[in-house]
Amino acid sequence: MFEGHFVQEADLSAFRAKLGSEVEQALPDKKVIRKEDTTYRIISKSVTEYQFIVPFDLPDDERIEVGQIFSIKDHDEARGRRLTFLARVLDIQHGSNYEGNWDTTMKGTQFFDKEQIFNRVFAEPLGCVNCDGSFRRSRTIPTKFSKVSRAERSEFKFLKQVMGDIEIGYLRNGSRLVEEITVALHSDTIDHHMGVFATTGMGKSNFMKVFAASCMRLAARGESKFGLLIVDPHGEYLKGKGSIKGLMHLKRYRDGLACYSTDQKNSKDPYVEELAISKGEVRPEDVALLYEWSPPQREALDAISRIFDDGNWLEEIQRPDGLERMMKEKFKDSTVNVLVRRIKNILEKNKYIQGRSSLANMLANLQSGKVVLVDIPRMSDRSELFLLSVISRYIMEEYKKDEREGRKNCLITIEEAQRVLGAGSNTSRFETIAREGRKFGVGLCAITQQPKLIDKQLLSQFNTLVIMGLGDRNDRIQLEESAKQDLSTLDIEIQTLEKGEAIVSTLNIPFPVPARIHRFEDYLRRLEKDDANEALISRGGFRPFLE
Repeated sequence: MFEGHFVQEADLSAFRAKLGSEVEQALPDKKVIRKEDTTYRIISKSVTEYQFIVPFDLPDDERIEVGQIFSIKDHDEARGRRLTFLARVLDIQHGSNYEGNWDTTMKGTQFFDKEQIFNRVFAEPLGCVNCDGSFRRSRTIPTKFSKVSRAERSEFKFLKQVMGDIEIGYLRNGSRLVEEITVALHSDTIDHHMGVFATTGMGKSNFMKVFAASCMRLAARGESKFGLLIVDPHGEYLKGKGSIKGLMHLKRYRDGLACYSTDQKNSKDPYVEELAISKGEVRPEDVALLYEWSPPQREALDAISRIFDDGNWLEEIQRPDGLERMMKEKFKDSTVNVLVRRIKNILEKNKYIQGRSSLANMLANLQSGKVVLVDIPRMSDRSELFLLSVISRYIMEEYKKDEREGRKNCLITIEEAQRVLGAGSNTSRFETIAREGRKFGVGLCAITQQPKLIDKQLLSQFNTLVIMGLGDRNDRIQLEESAKQDLSTLDIEIQTLEKGEAIVSTLNIPFPVPARIHRFEDYLRRLEKDDANEALISRGGFRPFLE
């Protein structure tokens, strides 16, 4: 049919097409296997892993990506099969029908026969969608050779029923957005702690502003179930910087925001109160977490509460008679002088410690479900930690005492959380909130670049994780070993997340969902146009066992 020793590829393709047509005519009752019949079909393997093959030379807009979700339609009405399985791509490998070193095998003038090579896709089963649209865990496997295709928006409809009320972004399928499905966290689980984990520049601050804006919206509409406390040492949440907007720019729902600031310029704004903490609200344990103490100094700190009056100890210990009272308790003057010197240093650097206090007002706003923003620009790490300790202790003590019906729960945000939740840290207050806070309606939102430094037992208390890209393998292992949902198979996807992309793991959603977090400025414009009578999120559906 062909003359000469070398055949052009186009001629070879034409020959194969003609040959296939002739075979079909000669054998009308026989099935002729074409390339499209062997790709995008389940070929193996088990209830824990699916495999299928795809063409190796797909165009860019059809390439398979790690993290992409595919549907496997196991439909045969005659046999009573109507399930649609969902699976997430974990890995993609070059494959071939050759044995051994197929990729260097010569065939004529070519390295390989294109008809014999493909890409093999490995996927993790997520569950299956019933014919009525409901979702359930998968305990079986799809029929072999079932058709595989990219999951479409209609196959994600069940997620609308399991999302919460705090919108943070859109569902992401690989690099493609599914804008019909919003990703939203649940207010009901916030007091069970939340973690936000990402390396620098991946969008942690943008996420927190989006999260806070959704909370402001709920609070302004009287739908909030908890108050959110944010202590901002960088001055980026209140009014933003340059073209980057802040929470004050969300004018439509400003009633859901209460602001306090140590910056005199910011506190002149009628919507911002100047931050103040009274000396009587500072405890020796707040001072204790700021420094390394020798055993005698630690003992002297512990004795302050029984030697001095709780409301006046900061003043009394600095007076000469205060030194005498400490020395009567067998403490050396050198030991007491170290305490006094450090206390004076704290008072000097934290000018907001004065006669009046903002704490009672903060607490009232939190218990009414508002976002409380404490703006402390240009404050040192040590001063920030001190302030956060005072506020957190006050909130925890008041929530323990106040069990009245109608009081909202509270979520306390901690930036660089490894400082206070790390293994071996001396900041037991925050550890106590992590271990016991949920009993009293107080949760932690830990934000960090280094989850590997957080105590593993404390991390296991976090029911909601927002992971936005972690390059360090040890960080990913720490989360995989502590998460309530299985993240071990998502290692490659987490490592390759782009800025603004996230994996969201929470018990009220049946599997970790890929999301693209809203850009705050875009979300701001949308919220300003939001119809107050239209709910952004619908709820209901899947209900896991929480205990």
